[in-house]
Amino acid sequence: MDRLNTVLIIILIFMFAAAGVYAFAGYSGSGVLATHYMTEQKWSDSSCGGCHIGMHEEVAASYHVEQDLKKWTSLMEYGVDVDSIDGEDRALSLGQLHPGGGYMEEYGVELDCMVCHEQNGLYDYEARSEVIGSGDFEMADEAALGEARSEIQKESLYIISYMLDVLAPLPLVTEIHDEVNAGPRADQCANTCHISEVAKTAVTWADENHALYDVHADLNCVDCHETEDHQIGGPELLDAPESVAQAYGTEVKSCDSEGCHAGISHGAMVDGHLETLECEACHIPVLPGAGIEGGAALEMFSWASGEREEVTHDSEFSPTVYWYSGVPYDSLPVKSDMTGDAMLKPFNVITGVWWDEGVDPEVTADPNGSASIGDPIAPAIVLGADLDGDGEVMAEEIRTYDGNSDGEADYPDAVLRHVEMYLPVSHNIAGSEVGLADPLVCADCHGASASDTLQNVHFGPKVQDCSICHEVVPVIDWKLLGYDRDPAATDPPTDFTTMTIDVSIPGQKPTEVEKEPAF
Repeated sequence: MDRLNTVLIIILIFMFAAAGVYAFAGYSGSGVLATHYMTEQKWSDSSCGGCHIGMHEEVAASYHVEQDLKKWTSLMEYGVDVDSIDGEDRALSLGQLHPGGGYMEEYGVELDCMVCHEQNGLYDYEARSEVIGSGDFEMADEAALGEARSEIQKESLYIISYMLDVLAPLPLVTEIHDEVNAGPRADQCANTCHISEVAKTAVTWADENHALYDVHADLNCVDCHETEDHQIGGPELLDAPESVAQAYGTEVKSCDSEGCHAGISHGAMVDGHLETLECEACHIPVLPGAGIEGGAALEMFSWASGEREEVTHDSEFSPTVYWYSGVPYDSLPVKSDMTGDAMLKPFNVITGVWWDEGVDPEVTADPNGSASIGDPIAPAIVLGADLDGDGEVMAEEIRTYDGNSDGEADYPDAVLRHVEMYLPVSHNIAGSEVGLADPLVCADCHGASASDTLQNVHFGPKVQDCSICHEVVPVIDWKLLGYDRDPAATDPPTDFTTMTIDVSIPGQKPTEVEKEPAF
């Protein structure tokens, strides 16, 4: 027995000694451990592949690496469709938000797991973006973590993890490992790659007061955006190739999912609305204008002069509720007619202005209403067409422009498009105590046909200025939605201002009623 105890003591001494050596090696920046804990930002089949079997190939096939962007998304930022940006131009521009690998490998930017998995807030996304934008591609990793690498390796959790690699069984190591290199945090997504959503849909997720705007502020993105095989759930894509549609196939949880708001009820009448109404339509009554982190929401952008101009919302505004059945992939997100599966959802409507070659029949037939992306003329060309240098490009100038000096106009049929683009809004969910305004009630949407006068104002042939009567423009425009009167109109008219909306939650404790004592 004594001999066995001696052997065990020797083994323990050896293990603790090895753990100490391991911890010192990691603390000192050992190449082997730096690879294992990804602080060198390089995938290693021998170091990573043992546990994460097939993971590198899985990530490489994800839409974040493939960068399957919706074709119209680059119009706002670059003035052309995504397919018009290729080669090094794509790497210099769109590559700034690329995790590496894919087409960026050609320029020396390998897949960097730490883009999403660094947990200490030390990853310098801005510096990485700047060196990629300057064309110094091979310095991307160094710019992101070069200065912080040694600091990360000396973090307490890293040192503990180094030691547990020797001392502890695998399950415990895994628990610590998840804290060291866990999945992406909400602030990583919000403050970096997805900060551009502020301009598009007025999200407040990058703002320090986010919790005042959105009841879901304490959730992580992947709590709702279900993730499978590194494909992060998103909205349904319309008109997308099958391969792209499958990549985006992972869903976003619905409000009534188990663990969310399953079984919640607002009463039979309101619940009946849910056949055609998304929860957000009532729970996103107002969107913020200026003053939030990341800028202000766009109202208009224009490339008419060859340089980007914009108009933003300088104060709070109401979203526009319209029919929604998904997000277009290969066409513009213009308003669409109600279809069988369409639901009412809030949108930020942004007017986009750009020159088009005018050769697409759909565009020439209806430049401002067509969903076709058409053939946007590159801003650099538009800028060159400003022959008198007055900062305005007139139709005659762009239509007579001869950039290649062959004696013929390059764009004789050019047309200036003014397109209202409907961008769906899903964040800034208001509740009873959180949000810029209370969720909508019946009177916020209904009552437009309560009298002949109101019927004529809201549904007559003349387009009215809503702000004349309404301090806050209503989110619902029944005429815009295709109705010739308020669908809830009754005879005699119902006074919707007297109607309230209650909520019941499964398992909720009944409201206590205070009573005077009997004696």
